[in-house]
Amino acid sequence: MWVLQMGARGMGAMMNASAVGRPFVAAVCVASVLALAGACGTDSGDHAAGSTASASSAPPRSAGSSASAVGRGLDQKSLDRLALTADDIPGYTVNTVTGKGRPVNHDELTAYRAVTPAPCQAVYAAAQLGGLRDFTAQVSQDVVSESDDLGQHASVGLTSYTLADARTVMTNLRAALPKCTTADIRPSPAHPGSGLGYSDAEARSVSGYGDETLAFDATQVAVSGGPSIPVTVLVVRQESTVATFMSLNPFQPPTVPQDVIEAQMKKLA
Repeated sequence: MWVLQMGARGMGAMMNASAVGRPFVAAVCVASVLALAGACGTDSGDHAAGSTASASSAPPRSAGSSASAVGRGLDQKSLDRLALTADDIPGYTVNTVTGKGRPVNHDELTAYRAVTPAPCQAVYAAAQLGGLRDFTAQVSQDVVSESDDLGQHASVGLTSYTLADARTVMTNLRAALPKCTTADIRPSPAHPGSGLGYSDAEARSVSGYGDETLAFDATQVAVSGGPSIPVTVLVVRQESTVATFMSLNPFQPPTVPQDVIEAQMKKLA
């Protein structure tokens, strides 16, 4: 059975395509597309952990907002509390890749900054749920519908920076998008990261979320060979935290489920 993989740090290669150096977390079942019976197995860990965290450990929102407002960015524990749990979005499984007790990787900046062409590094970083500035905290998750609808999935990244750096991440991406519509964006052989590249990045008009919002579509390619897969990316800055939503689909135009966006932005508000 074909399986579409969508890890939040190296998402979206098909099952037979390699993604070097990045964890793959969620596997989205495409049995309905192939007219096969059965459902994919899911990791239920965040269901149990999410229920406990949602009920007992949510802090007063003013604590996180205060740190963000003065420009320091959130610490890891504060950002962990703002990440999605299964209780926040019924009907979805939430699998955590980084943060919430799992390691985060500051070294990924080296790979982002080695991408060619250089003017498109911010586009590459956003498609990987990151940015070109170092962060104070990070959480990345795969959010997958419990139905067999291939369209209902997203990778969600929360990255907190100093306020100045969060604004710079958005400025860099805004400036890069017009320069990258025909570029073949590829990782450096010395820092291959996920082994994925991107082409045909095209900005989309979107508004109504957070303090700043950017969006683009692109085609994801496996550098070592494999299928090309359309992806869509939404990037929202809420104070000093940048939320990035990515979805991919090899069979139809990808979309990020609206209920995933709304659930995450509600927690960041």
